[in-house]
Amino acid sequence: MTSQTPTGTTRLAALDGLRGIACLVVLLHHCMLSIPVFADAYFDGTRARATQSPGEYLLTWSPLHLVWEGTGAVWTFFVLSGFVLTRQVLVSRSFTWRSYYPQRIIRLYVPVIVAVALAFALVTLFGSAPQDAAPSDWIARRADSMNPSGVLHDLTLLFGAGAGISPLWSLQWEVWFSLLLPLYVFAVRARAGVPGRLALATVPAAVFAVFALGGGQYLVVFLVGAALASLHDRSAAPVAAIAARPRLARAVIAVAVAGVVVLLPARWTLWFLHLPGPATMALSVSAAAVVVLLVLHWPVLDRALSRRAVVWAGAVSFSLYLVHEPILVSAVRVFGDRHLWLSLPLAAATALIVAELFRRYVEAPSATLARHAGRTIADWRPRASWASAPGPVRTPAHELWRVSAGIGNR
Repeated sequence: MTSQTPTGTTRLAALDGLRGIACLVVLLHHCMLSIPVFADAYFDGTRARATQSPGEYLLTWSPLHLVWEGTGAVWTFFVLSGFVLTRQVLVSRSFTWRSYYPQRIIRLYVPVIVAVALAFALVTLFGSAPQDAAPSDWIARRADSMNPSGVLHDLTLLFGAGAGISPLWSLQWEVWFSLLLPLYVFAVRARAGVPGRLALATVPAAVFAVFALGGGQYLVVFLVGAALASLHDRSAAPVAAIAARPRLARAVIAVAVAGVVVLLPARWTLWFLHLPGPATMALSVSAAAVVVLLVLHWPVLDRALSRRAVVWAGAVSFSLYLVHEPILVSAVRVFGDRHLWLSLPLAAATALIVAELFRRYVEAPSATLARHAGRTIADWRPRASWASAPGPVRTPAHELWRVSAGIGNR
């Protein structure tokens, strides 16, 4: 572990690398769900356990499930978003809310609009492709057509997602978190201790979502990241104390890594405890928070996630998250369910290529547009005749444009 923690910015390279790894896990998660035996476990675990082979059982119900634990990867995305966005507000002297909102909205919606158009095209072309075997339950539940209502849901993101791109369900909560960010910042800046901060952020944000949208538990996950951001500077002293004792540092890291391996996929590794859904979610979210802490304070993991290939995965993570599912489902439908050995690797490779093109020609231009809009709005001054004493206008958050929407924050 290390006592050297950033004070003005986060370790963007390592956090991007973590985001890239998490997105690759989501891709593998959907590939695995395309295989009937693993989809059966996902939708009906009791029946699946009675029919799986030993190898299939280990991949599903042991810590090996970590490599395709898509839900835990989404919790990691949420914690990262809470951390990065809140940290930007807390440490940036040039941050302004009036530049933040247009930047954030443009960065979220422009790529989503193009991704929905791509999904519509693929579903229209391949949604009715003949199947030569029984598809997995997950493939069978993917849309074979997109009606105007589903497209509208996918485009707005505010009240749920249609069936064209199922990962957009998480972008819905990214949007709500982005809109409610001032409440989170207010909460973590309050001087009432951690319980007070939790209450302040949960009451206005989560209660609204619980009763109006039914997703308050997701907004609380962002609160975990926001709390980590507010406590980040104050963690320097405890981390330094641990780092000064190598044996203790190794023990802490070993316990933390073991906890992540077991608890991030808690639904699968602890199935025999028959824990309720909220309990397994709480354990998994806690493990996601530990992952972020390890990235911030463990040099070995920091260096590993800062390698060029991993950082590239982080750079395309938002694009990959948006485009991979329609490509995967289309490939399975075209090649048939008896040729998964061919369709799944081909779909994964195609998704990575399309994600890079999407990043270059959709996501990057949208970032430029968002940056320009934020600067224009932040530099705008009312005419002298409109205001008797115009005050100084702060410069825009020049770096905030790098914090992309959802799992693509950079």
